[in-house]
Amino acid sequence: MTIMIPYVQNIDTRLFHLINREGQNSLFDLLMPVMSGIEYFYIPIVVGWLFLAIRNSAKNRTVAVAVIALICLSEWVASDLLKPVFDRPRPYHALSFVHKYERMERAKPIDERWHTTPRLKETVRGESLSLPSAHATNIFAAAFFLSFYFRRLWPAFYSIAILVGYSRIYLGDHFPFDVVLGAAAGTLCALVLIFPTNRAIRFFEKVFAKPLLQHGR
Repeated sequence: MTIMIPYVQNIDTRLFHLINREGQNSLFDLLMPVMSGIEYFYIPIVVGWLFLAIRNSAKNRTVAVAVIALICLSEWVASDLLKPVFDRPRPYHALSFVHKYERMERAKPIDERWHTTPRLKETVRGESLSLPSAHATNIFAAAFFLSFYFRRLWPAFYSIAILVGYSRIYLGDHFPFDVVLGAAAGTLCALVLIFPTNRAIRFFEKVFAKPLLQHGR
């Protein structure tokens, strides 16, 4: 196992540079921050959730509640459970010359928030860790879960998930393997929650199927 780790890290680093530096272009400099920024998704997320919650369907309402529980679970798994175990630094703390997007520089236009990190003599210990990507864990958990219940929409769900995962690498925040492991962890979280969600759907369908008043009594 120890022999394979440097080999895997080498491939991971090469893929990171391929996406982050060699794949750099002006279109992605504008698009990728949007794909990673939750602030750009507030309205469609809220509208989509309300659409599920207010529809007269036990399935839709149960899924609307369950997806909130799923995101809480996947966020905990990624940030609190797995990241401390792997203890992997972010790419911009481990590599030199990373094409990095600074989200906190909100006063500047998106295309002016990019910079190239300086040469590093050694790995820097940052406050946040890299493996797995919480963004990837959450979005792939939601994509798998929602695709299970709304199968005709799976291409849309997974297209968004893949773009979000790619953006995490392009922005300089994660290595490719961080995203892959996050996608796997998110999928497992969704699988864990599908069974109790199905039970809840069947329960509420039976409850709401019963008439409130029985005639003749």
